[in-house]
Amino acid sequence: MKAIVDKERLLKVLSRIQAVADKKSSMAILSTVLVEGREEKLTFSATDLEIGYRGTLVSDIEGEGAFCLPARKFYEIVKSFPKENVVIETADGEGVVVRDLDEDLAYRLAVFPAEDFPSLPEISGEAMIDIPGETLEEMIEKTIFAASTEEARYALSGIFVTREGDDKLRMVATDGHRLSLIDREVPGVESLDLSEGVIVPRKAAQEMKRIAADEMVVRIGVRENHFLLASSEGMLMARFIEGQFPDYRAVIPQESGRVVVFDRAKLSEALKRVTLLSTEKYKVVRFEFSPGEVVLIGTGGELGEARERLTVAYEGEPFTINFNARYLLEVFNVMASEEVELDIGSERTPCRITGSKDEGFMALVMPMAL
Repeated sequence: MKAIVDKERLLKVLSRIQAVADKKSSMAILSTVLVEGREEKLTFSATDLEIGYRGTLVSDIEGEGAFCLPARKFYEIVKSFPKENVVIETADGEGVVVRDLDEDLAYRLAVFPAEDFPSLPEISGEAMIDIPGETLEEMIEKTIFAASTEEARYALSGIFVTREGDDKLRMVATDGHRLSLIDREVPGVESLDLSEGVIVPRKAAQEMKRIAADEMVVRIGVRENHFLLASSEGMLMARFIEGQFPDYRAVIPQESGRVVVFDRAKLSEALKRVTLLSTEKYKVVRFEFSPGEVVLIGTGGELGEARERLTVAYEGEPFTINFNARYLLEVFNVMASEEVELDIGSERTPCRITGSKDEGFMALVMPMAL
């Protein structure tokens, strides 16, 4: 087999491939990309057994072939390639040669047998719907930060995807200490099998976000135990996380507490300043509220403490409460609203964070013990 392909188009596909391939697995085949050439098409596939990606490029091909190459090295070779076109051809005997048209530069690579590569689900006829890439990117960005990174909390280590009503796509993520939720109207979402909701792994969601950022429109769908994302270049397939996502509705406060309105940028900068003395792990800040103002106090143990006073919109009784500043900052970082509203109940109920320019978005952050 001999194929000639445009470098930039190949590089774009391989960037998706190497992000999916499992570089740490004890199974060497999972760190490779399966290359298949036939009928003027080159198909590239990668998987870590939880996520799979298949990309296809139209190419000038002579003959047919299938083989596996080291995904990361193949990507690095193409990325550094000095010419516009890349030639991929099977060598006499064993291996594959990656070269330029003039044969001024050539790499001979050892290959893995194509038959050793795990099979990916065949996608055909599944119900899929269009969603603007910008919308999908926003929904993932505004939820993924709240997903758990602890291996022991497997069911919380992804984004819960479901429907809200007949026309809204909903995404929710939580690690037990904070929660993020966003709704967006997506025509046709009622045709997807999301009534019970599915959990998309963090790694898959991150790659979906990257793909969506490069596309005007993508297509999403559900197939048995996989979430699907189709773009102009290929298909991402993510196996659902098995497990029961918690009843997130039960922790959303049903009654309003003490409502405080902040300038988002000013509060964010103040939180960064008062936590300069805090430990890396815990960024505890005490909020001392009184009518029209709040004093933020960050403690650094033996290093001392930092204090800053801010003007806020609040007219209730004085009260004090502690928050993990990092959790608040991660919420503020994904919001667009200039002013944010913190609806604060007791020390044992979550604080609800919303903003007028972040319609359909809500975050919850649990206070810390005083």
